[in-house]
Amino acid sequence: RLANYKNGGELIDAYNVGGQAEVEKLIKEQFGVLMYADGKGQVINRAEYLRWKFRGQEQVILPIEASLSQHDPLAKWTDHEACWQMQYRGSLGETLLHVLIICDTKVHTRLARTLLKCFPKLSIDVVEGEEYLGASALHLAIAYANNELVQDLVEAGANVSQRAIGSFFLPRDQQRSRPSKHTDYEGLAYLGEFPLAWAACCSNESVYNLLLDSGASPDAQDSFGNMILHMVVVCDKLDMFGYALRHPKLPASNGIVNLSGLTPLTLACKLGRAEVFREMLELSAREFWRYSNITCSAYPLNALDTLLPDGRTNWNSALFIILNGTKEEHLDMLDGGIIQRLLEEKWKTFARFLKRLAILFLHLFTLSMAIYLRPVDRNKPLLGGTDWNDLARYGFEIGTVIGVLCYVIVQQGEEIKNQGFWSFCKQLMHSPDKAIFLLSNLLILACIPFRLTGDVITEEAILVFALPGSWFLLMFFAGHMYLIHVRSSSCDLCKKMSTSTDIIHVFGSIVRNYTGAVRLTGPFVTMVYSMIVGDMLTFGMIYSIVLFGFSQSFYFLYKGFPGVKTSLYHSYSSTWMALFQITLGDYNYSELSLTSYPTLAKTVFTIFMILVPILLLNMLIAMMGNTYAHVIEQSEKEWMKQWAKIVVSLERAVNQADAHHYLQEYSISLGAGDDPNTEQRGVMVIKSKSKTRAKQRKGAVSNWKRVGKVTIRELKKRGITGEELRRLMWDRADISTPVRIPAR
Repeated sequence: RLANYKNGGELIDAYNVGGQAEVEKLIKEQFGVLMYADGKGQVINRAEYLRWKFRGQEQVILPIEASLSQHDPLAKWTDHEACWQMQYRGSLGETLLHVLIICDTKVHTRLARTLLKCFPKLSIDVVEGEEYLGASALHLAIAYANNELVQDLVEAGANVSQRAIGSFFLPRDQQRSRPSKHTDYEGLAYLGEFPLAWAACCSNESVYNLLLDSGASPDAQDSFGNMILHMVVVCDKLDMFGYALRHPKLPASNGIVNLSGLTPLTLACKLGRAEVFREMLELSAREFWRYSNITCSAYPLNALDTLLPDGRTNWNSALFIILNGTKEEHLDMLDGGIIQRLLEEKWKTFARFLKRLAILFLHLFTLSMAIYLRPVDRNKPLLGGTDWNDLARYGFEIGTVIGVLCYVIVQQGEEIKNQGFWSFCKQLMHSPDKAIFLLSNLLILACIPFRLTGDVITEEAILVFALPGSWFLLMFFAGHMYLIHVRSSSCDLCKKMSTSTDIIHVFGSIVRNYTGAVRLTGPFVTMVYSMIVGDMLTFGMIYSIVLFGFSQSFYFLYKGFPGVKTSLYHSYSSTWMALFQITLGDYNYSELSLTSYPTLAKTVFTIFMILVPILLLNMLIAMMGNTYAHVIEQSEKEWMKQWAKIVVSLERAVNQADAHHYLQEYSISLGAGDDPNTEQRGVMVIKSKSKTRAKQRKGAVSNWKRVGKVTIRELKKRGITGEELRRLMWDRADISTPVRIPAR
């Protein structure tokens, strides 16, 4: 009635008739009754909210809490001050001022400023409805980039720490009836609850400065523990990150963790913000020296490395998150001098590659000989033999058991002691080759009781599954067998070279000799995992559904078949195996003519052959082809990812004291961290930049000169000065930090 989106309402009519003076007169004479205490405001309680919420209902279900949703304001209610009466609000709990701002036209903005001038207390009102709960006029003015109105609201006393917590402002996965336990923070309207966070997410530097001057805190955390730097990462605002981090008056803190234990850096890794991640690393670097475009800098490791300064495992580290990520952006994060340098330093410290490989081959040798020397005669007992063949087998079996016990109890037991049981299980989830090898060792130990009781059948059944799994740990070394040779050879030879030219020639020969093998086998391991977990799993689900249906059909069709009891179609379960053989091309078409319904049997057989061998199998081949092409396209980065997983896996086997010692070796001290009681470690990187500092200064000066010339030319064309233009545009004394000009 007062104002709407169609340029109608009493305020619009008054403005069209008498302009702003008529509007101001109407507001002062008639609008006071619509507000608490004639525009002075008062504290409202739950009863006031309930009267508004159930205003159109004759009956209310008791208790009231039973009929409310999880996002209802009543569950979070605290008495607060308001100006516009609840009974005169809209269906969403909005006031007239909110409606005028949302309309976002010049006329509606003038009306909003006039209304605020007459009743400044309206600046404290927030939307009271469930969907937009907590959104103030200040939030809306920031969202619509209405800087003039933002200034008016702040001067009128708007709360710069007001939080917009309605369901509309939550991440998508938190808006469901059953919110996700671990959010990804993705949402069109999730901007961080506070007005300052909204200004940062909208890249509005002027409003950001104004709110800081008005008492807003860049380190204030929302319901998810996110502060300003977290929010610019979520919204992917690269320019505002550097602006907030290096603000001249009140810079934001970079080491604050949210409720998920993520710093802004690790949050960028989780969300796959590769550009923001690189910029954050550069902004956090400490430069030691620079020669032309060559720089030597140290990059803090507290949020980046998998080890904390005291040697404990940092499960929320950027490196862990990158390695466990599935996006292409996570692979891009590995491609850079900083992460690569860190991995090289850790590799030199933790890698005992050849020793581990030799132990594995010794274990596989003893296990294989113990199997090959088993007696050919199945009736011969495995214990009590006295010939040389049996004695040799006993020796290899004892060696195998000793190796298995050392691996399970000593090595894995040490890892569990160092990491904790749940952390150890968490690591196994991301290392399937190691998990399969550990399971195989446990199965080998499970054979001992059956050997002692003489149950050969059960022992051999267990060995059938244990033997293939024992070879899976070689996947751990695939793609990296030449790596230690390349790196150690390059380091040793580089020490002997006296000139940079010699080093380049030696390094080039090493790369030519070994790069092919490394880049071939590393991505191949990734292909195997991706095809099993992705393509084969999808195919298996569809294939099982098809077999369920056709197994019943073939089972009934073969009921009248002569000799059915000796075929695979004699039971429902064995029909599954028969259809699996048909899928692989092993079938006898002439048998279909001997069934009770030959024509029907041939029709069903034809449909099955079209759906499964022709359609589904070729679909599986196509899916694997896509996986192969994708992995090969990312082969360089996939190889780097596999190498990084090797380094991290080796690191996990070290106890905390040794890990702390190794951390001191591959990193340098950068003094106290954000917490004065915590030491900050860093990795030193020497690299080249695209521009020298002199070129950067020259480019900045050139940009300012160009902007100045264009501005002066436009001012001369219009015949005004810069001060007059500023007053005309902003009605403020300063653009960057708006301050109202005193009335003359």
